[in-house]
Amino acid sequence: MSDPSKSTICQHITAAALAAKTGEAVLLDVRSPIEFETEQIPNSRNLPLDELNSRFDEVPRTGQLVVICRSGKRAERGAYILLGRGFQPTVLEGGLLAWRKAGLPVKEGKKMLSIERQIQLIVGTGVLAGAILGTFVDRWFLLIPAFFGAGLTFAGLTGTCGLAILLSKASWNQLAPRASAGTQESLRGTASGAGPKKNCCN
Repeated sequence: MSDPSKSTICQHITAAALAAKTGEAVLLDVRSPIEFETEQIPNSRNLPLDELNSRFDEVPRTGQLVVICRSGKRAERGAYILLGRGFQPTVLEGGLLAWRKAGLPVKEGKKMLSIERQIQLIVGTGVLAGAILGTFVDRWFLLIPAFFGAGLTFAGLTGTCGLAILLSKASWNQLAPRASAGTQESLRGTASGAGPKKNCCN
C-alpha cells in the first residue's frame, strides 16, 4: 500500500492560514532573482523555477515547505517538480498578489521594471507597430501582431512564456554577483540546518 502521507497532488494554503504559522513554514520563492529583489515575503528564500531541478538539493527537508510566486502559477509548477523529488510542498494560493491583498507584510527592495511589465511593453508595442504598418505600408506587417498573438496563446496553454525566459536572461535583469551569491548561501545554510529558525510573518 502507498504511504498516505506522501501525496502526489499539489496542496494549497491561503495567505491568512500561512500568516498564522509561527516558524513552522519554509518559504521558497521561485520567481526570478530580479522579481525577488524588488519585493518578497519576509524570511522567504529565492530559488528560480528554471534552476529548481538542478538545485533541489539546496531546498530544506524540514518544516512545512511553501512555494511562492507572483500569482501561484509558477509556484504550482515548482511544487510538482519538488513532489517528484520526494518533497511534500504546499503552494501559496494566489501568490504574492493574494498576500498583499490580505494586508500582510512585504519586504520591498529597489524598484525595477518587472519582467511581466517588460513583456507587456514589448507585446503592446509590437502589436501596435504591426497594425499601423500593416494598414498604411504593407499588409505583410500584419504578421507581427499575429506572431505575438500566437505566442500569448501558446503561453496561456502551456504555462511557458518564451519571451519571459529570454528576458530573464537579459543583462539588465540580472542581479549583481554578490546579491546572487548571498541568496545561494542562505539556501545552503537553511538546507544544512544552520542558522536560527525564523517566523515567516516577522
